[in-house]
Amino acid sequence: GIFTAGVTTVVFGVVKNPEVSGATGTFTITTTDNSNAAIDTLTTVPAVTITAGVISVADVTPASLVAGASGAATATFTTANPVPADGKFVVTFPANFDVTGATVTAITGQTGAAGAYTINCAGQVCTVTRGAGAGIFTAGVTTVVFGVVKNPSATGATGTFTITTTTNGDAAIDTLTTVPAVTITAG
Repeated sequence: GIFTAGVTTVVFGVVKNPEVSGATGTFTITTTDNSNAAIDTLTTVPAVTITAGVISVADVTPASLVAGASGAATATFTTANPVPADGKFVVTFPANFDVTGATVTAITGQTGAAGAYTINCAGQVCTVTRGAGAGIFTAGVTTVVFGVVKNPSATGATGTFTITTTTNGDAAIDTLTTVPAVTITAG
């Protein structure tokens, strides 16, 4: 049939969104005739904003839950999207954890080598940046083991943790802001 001038809706099935958050850029729509000659073109169809995927099955577990203890803390989480070879893991610890001397002792993920990495902690936020020799981690379970994390000195439940994966340019890939709290106990 022939379409008349006016609104036409086309629904595409199975379109995969980009794996990182942010604006997509503008779209172009062109209608053509049977010989592929352009009839109408609009090059300024507005961009859409892609939101970060959701990290699932996440926890951060200190090696010791005793108040004031210092040692390893293991972040384990399941990503929905791949993490690039130069990507970042950003873990926000609840108030009163001391991460000023935190290190990273191991990183494991789905496929791809962990490669070299650096850590930078500012306030409660520790950013682990992957580097030389790293491979792409496909979606799935990832573990980051921190060393020299000091527990709060008070007993009781901590606040929640946040885990985010990002590109090297800090575009969020996957995130979870409600990683369960842990309960700090008396020594």
